[in-house]
Amino acid sequence: MGVGSLTDPVDQIFTEGINEVIVSTCDNAAPMGIIKKNDHLSMIVFRSSHTARNIIRDGWVVAHISHDPVLFVKTAFEDPDGDSFIKERIGDVTIHRLRGVQNWIVFAASVEHSTAEKIFVHLEPIHAHIVPALPVPVHRGLNNIIEATVHATRFVLTTDPELAALIRHHGDLVMRCGGEPEKRAIRLLYSYVNTCVPGTFSEKIRQEIAS
Repeated sequence: MGVGSLTDPVDQIFTEGINEVIVSTCDNAAPMGIIKKNDHLSMIVFRSSHTARNIIRDGWVVAHISHDPVLFVKTAFEDPDGDSFIKERIGDVTIHRLRGVQNWIVFAASVEHSTAEKIFVHLEPIHAHIVPALPVPVHRGLNNIIEATVHATRFVLTTDPELAALIRHHGDLVMRCGGEPEKRAIRLLYSYVNTCVPGTFSEKIRQEIAS
């Protein structure tokens, strides 16, 4: 359902600290952390990313609240194709939101300040589509997918062996605590990283094939 006054829903959805969501802009989507501090919502975005360029140009983002581990991994490493998006007019802008995700919030996004590498973005909610649902317990498999994905996006840029060790650590926890969707997601993550940095997780891929 659409929500008129957004203060209460957004206050209930986002908690103090970093809230991991999938953010879409024009023809682009990626996992991002929305930061809540002192009732202020913001994001820190690398200036070189598609997300940053689109925010600077268009001034909006859509935050998707999803518990799909495969979607987190895929959007971290792939640009979704055009069929993945629904274009919808919200107020004065046409947003691009991800098809199949039921809970999403549109924000006006303005750059508060920037550095050579990052932009610091203020978020103001303007529309929400929230579906009533049962409470979702903390899922260790999904949590470790998110941590592994964050490390993996940094590892493919730096090839830091400490990051590779962290990915293996979280991957092992996924295999111990996750269900089949989380296990599928970690296999996909190993494959993406191995393509970017050949040989990094060859042993993990062989182990999964053997099992």
